Amino acid sequence: MITASLLAILIATIATPLATIVPVSADETSTPTTLTSDGDWTYIQNDLVTIVFPAGGKKPMFLWWNTKDPNSISVVKFKGLIEYSTYEKPYFLWRCQAERVEIREQLRRLFLEPKQHMSNIQTHMGQILRALSDIGDFSLLHAPYLPFSSSTWRLDEPENVTRGDVEYLSFNFTLVEVPGQRERFQFAENNIIIRCRFYYTPATEDAYGQYTYAVKAGELKIDLVIKHWEWNIDRLNDIVLRLRDLGLDIPTGKAGLALWVNLASINLTKLQTAQQDAERTDDADLTEHAATAQHMYVEDQQIPVGQDNTDNDETPMQNLMREQFRIRFEKGNATFAGFFNFVPKAIVTDGVTYNTTDVTASYVSAGAHMRLFIGYPYFGNKTLEHDPSLGVENIVPWLPTTLLAVLIGATILVAVAVAAVKVRKKTVNVVTVQ
Repeated sequence: MITASLLAILIATIATPLATIVPVSADETSTPTTLTSDGDWTYIQNDLVTIVFPAGGKKPMFLWWNTKDPNSISVVKFKGLIEYSTYEKPYFLWRCQAERVEIREQLRRLFLEPKQHMSNIQTHMGQILRALSDIGDFSLLHAPYLPFSSSTWRLDEPENVTRGDVEYLSFNFTLVEVPGQRERFQFAENNIIIRCRFYYTPATEDAYGQYTYAVKAGELKIDLVIKHWEWNIDRLNDIVLRLRDLGLDIPTGKAGLALWVNLASINLTKLQTAQQDAERTDDADLTEHAATAQHMYVEDQQIPVGQDNTDNDETPMQNLMREQFRIRFEKGNATFAGFFNFVPKAIVTDGVTYNTTDVTASYVSAGAHMRLFIGYPYFGNKTLEHDPSLGVENIVPWLPTTLLAVLIGATILVAVAVAAVKVRKKTVNVVTVQ
């Protein structure tokens, strides 16, 4: 819940800086950064960005804004992990969660019904139906969804790290306890970690020699680490093997694990009103209810999020060999907009060898905010690591399609003119008139 202390800090940042607890020296690529805490929230702040997260590790979420404009606040809330089946699509769909009845119905719909007229299937139909019934009756599966907010997290105290010319602030969220009513998720305790690094200087990160990516000063880099996940699909292996022997062409390993993230933009006035309502209702989804965005930008494409479309299927993000997936928050009248990036690859390791696996993503508008699902293919009992990041940047305002077409046409004409002059072996100066 957003406490009154956070609201007070948000208002105070309009006119005054935070008190300094941990000073960080400036260099030529970054501004002085301060780290403060009021007991409920921890604040990282410099001239460019202010980032806020719960003190004491209550739950993993971040609010951030351009320090000079706290009226436009971006929010990312890590909601939890969802195991899902990929028999139908390779990316996360809400209706494909790895729940026993849903798995049974998917196998029936995708692999039995198209072949049920065949003689070999009809011969074994009774056994097939009994095996499908066994999946529906299987009682040893955990729930597909592990919610982060109901779990207990430990926040390791932030500390400054220097490695050569690179400086950053390091801290971790670690899931340490799952509530008793979700006892089948106890395997996740101490095995889910959110490692965070706030960079004072620009850096190039190296993922175990598999790939590299650039991180800017003022960017918060996040590593999601998942160890020893226990898969529902593994517990159903014997039944699935039986169905294969009976003639159903069921592929192997068709499961994934999705990180559910809510992305929201909120303004200070609505946040204050929502806080007053939440104090009366103990509303855990305060930031979502205070969200104001009508659009977000997925790979620079404007996506409407004002309506709640969660009854519809999620939309996949297209990889297209991108270096990073990118989502930008609505800018409004602010100078800077928040962004949330993630690499389209993840690391899978047994502690000795390190390999990459492709990352998928899908999203859906949820009423002034977006639900994002970052999907990781089945990785067995190994460890998975993935690399989101967040920050603020100045972006070009969204342009109407007609104006964008005119600008593209003008650019093509300039390119043709330049090429023509080059053919005549003349020097060309292209001048932009303001």
